[in-house]
Amino acid sequence: MAKCPNCGKNLKWYEFRAECKSCGTNIPNYNWEARLEEDADKAETSFAKLHYRLNNFKSATVGSPFRIIRLVATLLPLVGLVVPLIKVSLSLPFYEDTSTVSFLTLILNYITKLDFMGGFQLMSATALGSTFKFLMLAIVFAFVAVLAGVINFLVVLIAAVSLKAGFNIFLNVVATAGWIASAVLLSISVTNAMSNSIDVFSGNVIWWGYAIGAALFLANVVISVVASKSFKKQLSSQPTMDEYIANELEEIRTQA
Repeated sequence: MAKCPNCGKNLKWYEFRAECKSCGTNIPNYNWEARLEEDADKAETSFAKLHYRLNNFKSATVGSPFRIIRLVATLLPLVGLVVPLIKVSLSLPFYEDTSTVSFLTLILNYITKLDFMGGFQLMSATALGSTFKFLMLAIVFAFVAVLAGVINFLVVLIAAVSLKAGFNIFLNVVATAGWIASAVLLSISVTNAMSNSIDVFSGNVIWWGYAIGAALFLANVVISVVASKSFKKQLSSQPTMDEYIANELEEIRTQA
């Protein structure tokens, strides 16, 4: 229940007058100078917090050559999306085809055009079940790696305001492990397919293509570890947020 700021009288919900019936105080204008000063203090504190976070963001992203390289390096694993990952050949009556498949062409030419979920149903097939099982797992792990890489870039920007990089280490480890697992599972799937297709299908994993992606993810692991140590060192030497806010408010009031 609202109260009169001057006399403390409880105000009924239907009392809409500006003046208190008990003491006659104009409630909206009561002690307006003090309230205005309080609002100004809150605004200055909010801006000081914003300045602290923006300074951290700038320092974490472009504050040194290494941190600029780190920001660029978070995007480099995208190269792994376009390098060839597997070479496949089909030899059917009146039809032969040989092509290389990258992660991007897998999405554009296969997943978006074919019944991708049907591949999971084929995992229980008698003849080619194991082939499709390893193939679908390889695709899933590749998606996990790519998703972790995309999230890593977003986390680099979000965590920059607090000078953190620990979660980036985890994401890059997941991406590296997922990419390597995808290569191994795809190789097993290809081997099974070749042994069950009677020369209709042949293929081989392009290991150097997978190696590029894995190396870029692994490089981000190392970079994130170094960045995490650098951020911890910076945080230990710079003022805390409360100290920064106090210093900025004091400077503002001194100038005023």
